[in-house]
Amino acid sequence: MTGSLFGRICICLNAVVLLLVILPTASSAQNATGHFEVYCDGVGFFLAKVDGAPAPGKLFLFLYTGLPGTLYVPKETWQDVYVYRNGCIADGKCKVLAHGKVWLDDVPMPDARRVSGKYEIELNGQHFRGQFAAKRHDYKHPPRLCM
Repeated sequence: MTGSLFGRICICLNAVVLLLVILPTASSAQNATGHFEVYCDGVGFFLAKVDGAPAPGKLFLFLYTGLPGTLYVPKETWQDVYVYRNGCIADGKCKVLAHGKVWLDDVPMPDARRVSGKYEIELNGQHFRGQFAAKRHDYKHPPRLCM
């Protein structure tokens, strides 16, 4: 009888562990999706499904890379980003909504078609974090011009 009781306890503990792994917690975020654009002075990430973002749940993250014409983004290190509302671009006309950081799994230069990584954002006193995957979007006429 002790063998079967021990077996039942093990099965119950395994089920509890499985539920803890499968069920999302309040601090976990869903994966954001979207696209990214490469500019002369940085990279813009247009993310949708950002948990905690103002309606409609989309944000624009701008990663300034420094020197115009030189695009280098180190992978697997946290990089500071400016966070803007949906529909804004980093052109000085939109107000920065928050600050955050991104961690890129891949370097999106010079010709990567997809990137993935994670983000952390401090917004309205709350800390949001999650993972994202984005496809590259190229314009015929880029919206950002650098001198």
